[in-house]
Formats: sequence, C-alpha cells, structure tokens
Amino acid sequence: MAMWWVTTIGFVICLGMAGGIFVHFIRQALNTEDAVKIDQINPDEKV
Repeated sequence: MAMWWVTTIGFVICLGMAGGIFVHFIRQALNTEDAVKIDQINPDEKV
C-alpha cells in the first residue's frame, strides 16, 4: 500500500516539474514586454 503512495507522489512531482518547464518556456516565448520595447508608442505622434 505504501508503494502506491510513493509512486503517486513521485508521479505528481514529475507532472508538476514537466508542467512548470512547459509554462516557463511558453511564457518566455510569448513575452509581452518585447512588444512594448519594439513597438513603442510615441505620445506626441498624431494618428
């Protein structure tokens, strides 16, 4: 019985690490600060 708990906890930890790595790289790829740095809005410019 204890072996199932160890296996389950280990599996959850592995899923958490994989999910964390996935979210980290997705957030890095979709960095919204880059758009602000590249396409700066000039407040004096009239559209």
